[in-house]
Amino acid sequence: VFGAMALNEITARQIESYKLSRTRHRRGQRPVAEATINRELCCLKVLLRKAAEWEYIDTSPARDVKMFKELPEAPKLLEVGEVEMLLAEMPDHLRAVVACAVYAGLRRSELFHLQWGDISFETGELTVASRREHHTKNYQSRRIPMNTALVEAFKRHPRYLGSQVVFSSREGKPYTDIRDSLEAASARAGIEGGVRLHQLRHAFCSHALMQNIDPRTVQRWMGHKDLTTTMRYAHISPHHEREAIQRLSYKCGHHMVTRADVS
Repeated sequence: VFGAMALNEITARQIESYKLSRTRHRRGQRPVAEATINRELCCLKVLLRKAAEWEYIDTSPARDVKMFKELPEAPKLLEVGEVEMLLAEMPDHLRAVVACAVYAGLRRSELFHLQWGDISFETGELTVASRREHHTKNYQSRRIPMNTALVEAFKRHPRYLGSQVVFSSREGKPYTDIRDSLEAASARAGIEGGVRLHQLRHAFCSHALMQNIDPRTVQRWMGHKDLTTTMRYAHISPHHEREAIQRLSYKCGHHMVTRADVS
């Protein structure tokens, strides 16, 4: 849209027109989500702001263009039984990817950059390492203890000679996505709506908190800078809520003295 135009020819009105045109339905095409349009506007804003900093233009015409308000949609929380069925239905060479996500809460990029040297069977810990060639989101490394299920998943996972990366093909090429395998496995498991990789990290956080693990500990495992982010990631299972409400009681086991008793 703007590629053939000189920087000083782009106006705020043209950007607003582009923004509105992206919301319109086109025959034979799916409508563009407002979140997608916001990402495009964000890219344009950065480019034009940098052009102004480098004095190619006086000011950025996108400066006052408003973004759409996004209502974040919480991903569906996988129940315990669904996680078990998903693990059972995953192909043998990819089961450890899912296990690592649901038992350690790694991000997608952290999963696919995990190396065998980051896994210590002696100490029972997994290190999410922040390296020069690949850093974590907050540039900090963190250690996560491994439970028995995750240790077993790693021990059964194929290890190919010449590859330091844990999740790689036979040729040693690191995986970058397992979307197709994950969708197929979730269909076989009967999980409605399918499963995305990031849902597994949500499941780790939510179920850890529901099982009364200290929130500060979960925050450290998740690699969050503050507890607010951890609690925002957490989604409470309806089944857990129904059980929790049954524990609410005002019975104290003895007769309470009331004003009527005194009088």
